[in-house]
Amino acid sequence: MKTSYATQTIDDNTVTDEKVMSKKLKKAVVRAKEDQRALRKNKIQTLRALQNSIGKLHVFSTQLTCLIDSIPDTVLLKNKEGRKLITDRMTKNLFKQHDLNWYGKTNVSLTMTLQKMNTGHDKEISLESELNLALEKRQLKLYYQIQVDKNRQMLGAEALLRWKHPKFGLVAADQFIPIAEQTGLILPIGIWVLKTACKQLKRWQNDPRTKDLSIAVNISSSQFNHPEFIEQLHHLLKKSGINPALLKLELTESLMLHDITGTIEKMERLKSLGIGFSMDNFGTGYSSLSHLKKLPIDQLKIDQFLMRDIVIDNSDALIVKAIVDMSKNLGINVVSGGVETEQQFNCLKDFECSAYQGFLFGKPMPLSEFERLIHQNSQNDQNLEVPAL
Repeated sequence: MKTSYATQTIDDNTVTDEKVMSKKLKKAVVRAKEDQRALRKNKIQTLRALQNSIGKLHVFSTQLTCLIDSIPDTVLLKNKEGRKLITDRMTKNLFKQHDLNWYGKTNVSLTMTLQKMNTGHDKEISLESELNLALEKRQLKLYYQIQVDKNRQMLGAEALLRWKHPKFGLVAADQFIPIAEQTGLILPIGIWVLKTACKQLKRWQNDPRTKDLSIAVNISSSQFNHPEFIEQLHHLLKKSGINPALLKLELTESLMLHDITGTIEKMERLKSLGIGFSMDNFGTGYSSLSHLKKLPIDQLKIDQFLMRDIVIDNSDALIVKAIVDMSKNLGINVVSGGVETEQQFNCLKDFECSAYQGFLFGKPMPLSEFERLIHQNSQNDQNLEVPAL
């Protein structure tokens, strides 16, 4: 009996332990599922917070740029290189002075705040509805920024989009292109830019002073990925009759590397038309040597943030020199963007860059001013010619 009782006790305990373990296991599974849900929720909240921060940062930077541009140069402090010095205190005072609160203004998809600097009042406009009419009313303009070689000889220009708004004056592309991308308006705008650039190259083609000048055009990801983009561009080239080698398409690193196989295939088809490619904003962290080797690009433009301190920061100088040397070995030309001082220019010449662009040579300007610059450069070249004996 004792043995039987003992055996029964052991069996009962075993059953009880199994029940306890089963309950613990179920609780552990429930807790694990709750933890997973919490993690997913945190991820979603983090992503939303990040998106909001990016939206705020975009609006903030746009508004701050408008405010800074409104300050006379004589008021601003500058460093020895002539660069504006903007402090945290100055930023706070600017926003307070204009009664501007950027916090929470993250809905940049439909509206954006533009500053009317002569009155100091905020003006909110619907960019979507305004952009719909901008092309029809011929408010969009192309500005041109000169590109030169090491001898300051003009090689061509980058075409930069501007919106000549009837109320707010000249609006830079970075203030409305994101809206055009999100609303699909970037497609007709992009075609207009290419058509205008082709017409300009055709006019220059008939002038000995300008027949070899190139125009670089920025292409958005939506435009490049559009299924009819190649056909549209082929039609424009055929209709205009320009030398396609003088039209350069500037693509960003992120666009090129999004679908590298598909991108290469599309670029090769466009190159068969005679068009050249430039990788814009190189140095922002996307590209690698293997990508550069694969991509059929003709030139890359070093991002201007790398240029700022090459004279005073040896590390930045070494990075830029390495990019130039690497590109030359791959048969790729290098355009140095954001050149603002003679010291930067001399440093980049020592690195043997192919071309240069920046405020040192000229700001983005309307066509009439750019063509006056062409005429001025042509006269200077004639004055430098040594008369035959």
